[in-house]
Amino acid sequence: MEVKDLMAHRPVVLGRYVAYWLNRSPRRALHSMSYYKFAAKMIGSSKRVLDVGCGEGLGTWLLAAECGYARGLDFDQQSIETARGNWDDPRIAFGSENFLETDMGTWDALVSFDVVEHIQPANVAAFWERTAACLAHDGVAIVGTPNITSTPYASPIAHLGRSNLYSGERLETEMRRYFEHVFMFAGNDEVVHTGYLPMAHYLISVGCRKRG
Repeated sequence: MEVKDLMAHRPVVLGRYVAYWLNRSPRRALHSMSYYKFAAKMIGSSKRVLDVGCGEGLGTWLLAAECGYARGLDFDQQSIETARGNWDDPRIAFGSENFLETDMGTWDALVSFDVVEHIQPANVAAFWERTAACLAHDGVAIVGTPNITSTPYASPIAHLGRSNLYSGERLETEMRRYFEHVFMFAGNDEVVHTGYLPMAHYLISVGCRKRG
């Protein structure tokens, strides 16, 4: 009871995406948070982080707690409202601006998981240009996306909206156009490693020091 009294009584509301994960595939939430944890450790403390495609903000909160400050960005207004309702803390903020069209200022790091595969081919170059443009010279970009080799094993709902799938080779090539140093990682379930990329379910690329 003493511990209970010390805990906050404010309820946390699960939005439709996280609720779907927990109802249908709870491991998906575990995988997502493990990738965010990896990103936070790569970025380090006392950093300002922009989380592009934050959804309901679970990962954004982890970035804020580990790195110092994080701002989540998402097209889905309902997800942003859910996130704003759950977190009231000076270390975290949320917005629904169009990343491809808005000047986001300068950040120490950018994280974007499960977004680039949904970018229409005509807008892919703009996505990468905006990613580099909003970073400080020594900034870090961490981009994660399902591996194209995992497509035959994805569920029907996972296929929806994916018009821009990546192989490890393509992801590394595009990152190298904008960053001097690029490191490729593989994700299988909640494990992030440096194994053989074609056998990875998920790809994570870390780009450091933008070109130009």
